[in-house]
Amino acid sequence: MTDASRMDRRFQKVAVGLALESALYNGRDDRLLRELYESPSAEKISSAYRLLISSRDHNEREVAFWLELGLSQEPTTFPDKAELLRQMRQMETILYDLLGRAGPNIIRPLNDWLNYVANAGESISQGYWIDAKILMSRAVDASHETFSKVGSGEVKTRHELGILRLETRRSFEELLKASFRLRLPEKRLGAILAVQGLLLKMLRKRVTEASRDVSLSRYLVERLAAAEKLLLQEDLVPKARGEIEQALVYLEGQATLIQDGRLRRQMEETYEGLRRLLREELKAA
Repeated sequence: MTDASRMDRRFQKVAVGLALESALYNGRDDRLLRELYESPSAEKISSAYRLLISSRDHNEREVAFWLELGLSQEPTTFPDKAELLRQMRQMETILYDLLGRAGPNIIRPLNDWLNYVANAGESISQGYWIDAKILMSRAVDASHETFSKVGSGEVKTRHELGILRLETRRSFEELLKASFRLRLPEKRLGAILAVQGLLLKMLRKRVTEASRDVSLSRYLVERLAAAEKLLLQEDLVPKARGEIEQALVYLEGQATLIQDGRLRRQMEETYEGLRRLLREELKAA
């Protein structure tokens, strides 16, 4: 295996790890994703992506958006950002107007629809394209739910919502044209994978175990997720170290408060893993 192919596998593993995080955040410990994480390849990622992107389950589509980062792609492409934002702002305005005169049967899904569209527009304006895809995927589902709750006698409302539902689907399909890969220097890959490995371990424990240390687990997940996000961006390694240092300080403060033997062992193991990150992987990043 060449050095280039080894590096490609590490890129792929980061992308699959982000997809697996998405599944775990949604309460799913997916065996196939775990196996793909342990042994990624372009063919297996492509196969999983094609299966999940066409799913009727939003959570599975969300996993696909992250898996896409591991696909071999043409150079980065984006839709017309200004035009897409104009369309979505217009859609947001109309949805807001409809919400003001909506019946009680559709207020909740219509409000969700409006919020997803508004937040997707904000994500696009800030350049967070995957977040925008996820939000518009949810907007599509909310549009279907809203439309399904409108009575057949409400002709005008059904007509207006039908048009907006088509526009929401059209904007989502336009967003799917945004295609890009991770751009990471090789020297940071080891640090990213080390942080990601600890984060996945914490998330899996939260999903598969009846946790008795909810606040501790939540805090560590937040710090590790923040460190991972910083490492995925340029020149933010010092800030990522700061997140890990905060986690260590927090664990030191919790040491005398936890009496349960199992939890103490897990905490000590996590503490050593974080110290190793600072001493080895993050030092070299």
